[in-house]
Amino acid sequence: MGTSDLSSAPHAVIVGVGPGLGASLARTFAAAGYDLTLVARTASSVQPVSEKLLAEGRTTHEVLLDVSDLDAVAQAVREAGARAPISLLHHNASMNAGGLLGADAATLRASIDVNALAAVVAVQAALPGLVATGGRVTWTGGGVALSPLGQYGVLSLGKAAMRAAGFALAQELAPHGVALRMLTVKGIIRPGGRFDADRIANAFWAFAQDPGADVERIYDGRT
Repeated sequence: MGTSDLSSAPHAVIVGVGPGLGASLARTFAAAGYDLTLVARTASSVQPVSEKLLAEGRTTHEVLLDVSDLDAVAQAVREAGARAPISLLHHNASMNAGGLLGADAATLRASIDVNALAAVVAVQAALPGLVATGGRVTWTGGGVALSPLGQYGVLSLGKAAMRAAGFALAQELAPHGVALRMLTVKGIIRPGGRFDADRIANAFWAFAQDPGADVERIYDGRT
């Protein structure tokens, strides 16, 4: 679903856009001069974000898909890269479905797919543009990858898989001149206060711009 043709500005793709952190990241990247491809599950999640940015003169393109469909994610990112080389790729999609004991096999697989494998296949699909532009990859990590919680067992599983993949993938990307950064958010994102989405988005941007940064930075609301 296109909302505006991409220009010659740098191109950012955000996988997992909604009214919270995804929207804040979109505003932050747009303010930095990026054209945006916004990937979301439903139109109701992404259209208010896109419409607001368009009203401000920004350039956006919307894609609707289920992030657990890895082939669809790869295809969408390849098509985005064909419109304009991708110089910033962010994975913000996540899945939480309670604890592990009550989760069926399909739910467990979906958590790995949405939280981790979709992030990996998106990087694979975006690689030509990332290499050509010396681009960046940023992922929204979760504190449950560091300290798993029973009530968030499914999310803990997915975020731990993402974290492991991020460290491994960063080593593979580095020789290509592409940096991968994971901001591990150690708290619940909610409006106002230390874990406000706009505040986290700004922390992401500063992290992505730091050439000497480690692969992972822990965000506890005080940094």
